[in-house]
Parts: sequence; structure tokens; C-alpha cells
Amino acid sequence: MLHIKNITIKVMAATAILFSTLSFASEPLSVNVQGNKVEVFIHLPGNISADLTLQFENAVGLTKESLGLTAELIDVSSLDIIDRLPNGLNISPAAAFPMMITIEPKPNTGFSFSGVATVDLHTHNLEYTAGTPLRLFKAPLNGEFKDITTTMGSGSYRVRGTTGKFSQFIIVADLRAHLVVVQQKLNDLQIALNEFSPQINAAVYSELLQDVNDISQLISAQDYTMASNKLNAFNRRINDNRGINIPDVWRSSRDIRNIAGELMAFSKTLRFSLRLI
Repeated sequence: MLHIKNITIKVMAATAILFSTLSFASEPLSVNVQGNKVEVFIHLPGNISADLTLQFENAVGLTKESLGLTAELIDVSSLDIIDRLPNGLNISPAAAFPMMITIEPKPNTGFSFSGVATVDLHTHNLEYTAGTPLRLFKAPLNGEFKDITTTMGSGSYRVRGTTGKFSQFIIVADLRAHLVVVQQKLNDLQIALNEFSPQINAAVYSELLQDVNDISQLISAQDYTMASNKLNAFNRRINDNRGINIPDVWRSSRDIRNIAGELMAFSKTLRFSLRLI
């Protein structure tokens, strides 16, 4: 009898551990899809909660199931997260909001969208203050996180970013100097434009390359207002050529790249950082 009792206790303990582990990951409690807009309310253990809004320019096959959206609590001190940040010394996940949101549509869902997707995140777990270092970071699955912030606001803490593709999103405290961030984002834009060059019309690519070179020179000259204006012109040029000379569709099958959306997302977050200098 004692042997059976011990086995029962071990099974109950193992079951308790299993449910305790599962409690740290959860599907969003509420997902509402209306046309090109998705509204999500997420509530995780420990009263960690957020409102997430996704806005697409034009989406096809957008449903709760096709979006592939999940949320989970993370260990903000884990090297699995820290090693994915650009600089672990000056950037750290927000301890009061240890949430990671993953949007990873399955390949066979037929979901697609064109242009940029706007990501709005609002949480009462954080407070907005003037000069806050809080930022919205995004990464491919298990890849490096990068700042995609385009605006911030009060109402506890609200942040917006844009993207031409998905996967994972977290909020971090970024203590890097503004100019360091600007140089990193400019470098990311230059690398992306060079990587996409074979898929962009040659004449249009030449014009975009000149725009980015001009932006780089204006930043070096500390003329941040003109650099921001030039970024606006860069985005207009992409918008005028997207779908014709620049691919602008993301598909869950991942057989094409949303080049227009990704380039515009890089430029929008760079413009945000320029305004902070």
C-alpha cells in the first residue's frame, strides 16, 4: 500500500508541475477580426495584460486561425532572450512586462497582406513618462530583436511599430544614446536595400540608393530635420513604385518578400529616432 501511495503522490506532483508550466503560456483571451483590422486582448498569469491592435493596408485570408498569434511570459534575465538583443549591456526586456507575442501564420493558411502592417500595443503594466527608454522590438523566430518603434504615447504605455513581415515582439528598455540608435537603424536600412537590389527595378533602385546616401550625409552633417524629410521622400518613392517595380506582398507560404513593406518599416523607425535627437 505504501508503494502505491508513493506512486500516486509522484503522479499528482508531476501533474501539478505540468499544469504549473502550462499556466505560463496562454492564447489571447479575445481575438476580434474585422476586415483589415485585428483587436486582441491578452491576459497572462501575474496580471500581465495588453491590448494589441494589428492594422493591415490590404489583407487576404485574415482570420484568428490564419494569424497564428500566441503570447507567453518570458524570463527577462534568460540568456535565451538577452543574447537576441543588439546590446545586452544597454538593452533589457521590460521587467514589469515580461510578455513576448508571436505572430507566425502557418504556411498553408492562404493569409497574405500588402505594404506595411501596423502594430499597436497598450499595457497598464508600464507607465509612460517623458524621455522613457521603452521601445517595441521585433525579431524573426529565435533571431535578433530590432527596434521598430514609430510612435509612443500615454494611457499607461502605448507604442506603435510597423513591419513588412512577422514573428516575435517584446518591449524593452533601450538605454543607448539616440545617435547610436540612429546609426544602427541607418545601417539596417542600407543593408536591406542592398540585399533587395536584385528584386527592385534597376532605375528605381538607383534612385532609392541615392536617397539613402543623401540621408546618410545629412545625418553626418547633423541636419536631422532634412534627413527626416528625405526619409519621407524615400517612402513616397517606394509607395509610388510598389507592386510594379518593387514587390509589396507578404504571403504565409513565404515564397516572396514584401520588399516595399520592409523598407518602409526600416525608414519609419529611423525617422522616429531622428526626432528624438
